[in-house]
Amino acid sequence: MSREIEGMEKTYPSVELVYPIAVASYDAALRRLDTIDGRLQTVLAFIVTTFAALASIANAHGVSFHSRWFYVAAFLLAGSVAFGTHSRLAGKVKLLDPNLLYDHWLRQETWDFQKNFIAYAGDAFEANLSLVDRKWRSTVTLILIFCAQTVALLVWVAARRF
Repeated sequence: MSREIEGMEKTYPSVELVYPIAVASYDAALRRLDTIDGRLQTVLAFIVTTFAALASIANAHGVSFHSRWFYVAAFLLAGSVAFGTHSRLAGKVKLLDPNLLYDHWLRQETWDFQKNFIAYAGDAFEANLSLVDRKWRSTVTLILIFCAQTVALLVWVAARRF
């Protein structure tokens, strides 16, 4: 073992304890990402379903589709689908490339490898949580657009009655 690593082991004595946590951090981040992506997909499906259901009910009651409120709702629907689709597709999950391990890390001593992996996993965790946060914000934005769309649909239907 090199003197440099011996000195670093005194500076970072818990590398062996933290290493399994760093390995598990990938799984935790991916679970969060899958969860928020599922919520984003669910909100999109709900928006489209609600629009279609309300439009069908209004049509059955003879409400005219030639209304600026209906056009606003349809525009909001198209915008939310475009925004939601972009939000689902945007961003990349940061994972460890096995080629990086092969090309640069295989010659490292065990302790040094674990220390470097912890640092890399920490960077990946931050990047992946940033992606989760962006998708969460997109989900909230979609919900707000949905509220505006619903108001437009309700005004469209209510305008016929008065």
